[in-house]
Amino acid sequence: MTDQREFIKLSLEQLKRPEPPASKSKSSPTQLEIEYERILDSLDDVIFIVDKNGNILFVNKASERRTGIPSKSLIGRHYSYIIEPEYKESADRSFKKAISGKTETSLEIEFQNSSGRKITVEVAWKTLYENDIAVGVLGASRDVTDRKLAQETLKKVNDELERRVRERTQNLQKANELLQKQIDERVQAQEKLRETEQKYRGLFENSGDAVIIVDIETGKILDANPQAEQLTGLPGQELIGMHQYRLHPTEDAEHYLEKFQKHINNEMVFGIEEEVVKKDGTTVPVYISSSLINLDRKKVIQFIIKDISKEKIISDLRDELAAKILVNRAKAIIAKQRKINDRDAMRLLQQESRRQRRKLKEIAQAVISSRSILV
Repeated sequence: MTDQREFIKLSLEQLKRPEPPASKSKSSPTQLEIEYERILDSLDDVIFIVDKNGNILFVNKASERRTGIPSKSLIGRHYSYIIEPEYKESADRSFKKAISGKTETSLEIEFQNSSGRKITVEVAWKTLYENDIAVGVLGASRDVTDRKLAQETLKKVNDELERRVRERTQNLQKANELLQKQIDERVQAQEKLRETEQKYRGLFENSGDAVIIVDIETGKILDANPQAEQLTGLPGQELIGMHQYRLHPTEDAEHYLEKFQKHINNEMVFGIEEEVVKKDGTTVPVYISSSLINLDRKKVIQFIIKDISKEKIISDLRDELAAKILVNRAKAIIAKQRKINDRDAMRLLQQESRRQRRKLKEIAQAVISSRSILV
């Protein structure tokens, strides 16, 4: 609270405004007093002075804007008048430490502002002296609601992300172990495939991944294992005779037909990430590896299709967290440079995002890289 600590350096006599004796005429305030009062009243932070008994001697107009209580009506009242009962004990402890002069203290409290919204404020106390005797305390109260909310939200997001990552990692580790076992078994089976079609069929039926066999000339599916039925939601009799491109989104049919033809012409073995359309119309992200093999003295294409939905979820979560971190960093930069709160900084980011028709994280990255007009 740098700004608040700067005000702590001001003397008690410069800030408080005692009533002059009735017998004397009121003197006009000095230019310095007027300037101090104007500066203090323009602040968003509440600046106040209490005497050693806790009675309010001075409070700026930020208090009235925040609580709805006229500043003048607070003069002479105990500071506990505007503190919720559940925070009175902790506020008293903090005040006693401050008035003792042992240390500069601070605390956080919550209360409802003039609009009825619950906010969190951070209050800092600093002892004021007169002839080396503690005569009062200078206090500064800052609204830290947005900061607290952002910290709590980020912690929840991080905790949830870590939980999900741990869970997905465990699942993936088991899946990878199973996959590695299946790959080892498949390699052994392929070495024996030349000896017997029956052994190949056993591997085909028991594979942990979807496997389809495609006619190289027509592109139609000749055979599909149970995992292919499970992945697509189609029974084997519907899969067999279907052209392989119909497993994918209709709008990409030409793309898959062209890729299939190139595969045949070049006798390629490849692995790609694609999407498979289930019977109910939903799509599943998959990794497809294919190879040309000889089956019953006929050249066919074997497609092994692995469901990678879990890997995609982890990737999306990481992207989401990275985007949140970028936005928070950019928000902090804007708030610091423009001397505004986090909420206003976020509003500027959102306005710029809409104006440029770009994603919020792109605007945030531009701010961090000093390429945006925001900075």
